[in-house]
Amino acid sequence: MDGVILRGTALIPGATDFVQRLQAKGIPFLILTNNSLYTPRDLQVRLHFMGLDVAPEAIFTSALATAQFLYDQRPGGRAYVIGESGLTTALHEVGFILTDQAPEYVVLGETTAYSFERITRA
Repeated sequence: MDGVILRGTALIPGATDFVQRLQAKGIPFLILTNNSLYTPRDLQVRLHFMGLDVAPEAIFTSALATAQFLYDQRPGGRAYVIGESGLTTALHEVGFILTDQAPEYVVLGETTAYSFERITRA
């Protein structure tokens, strides 16, 4: 998403027209991002305020990919997560338990608040 349809906090020229043409023709598309900070709904709202209207289902984040990968390995597993709501929400939605007590996985995502304590605990 960043650097492809967005540059900083603005849509790149032509992004809105391109997506609207896809929508008008019924062509399925996904907007991909390697940013795990935000949920697809958060990103949908961000794009809306920039002038691009897409469904949250048209946004696929690295957090969603991580959650699906871990679910495929161990449905209902336990994970210690260092990350923001985009990552924790994705893991909750596939049924993961987030805990620092005997986790089966440690998941490190993008965050605005890395701490030595949390990384040491991991």
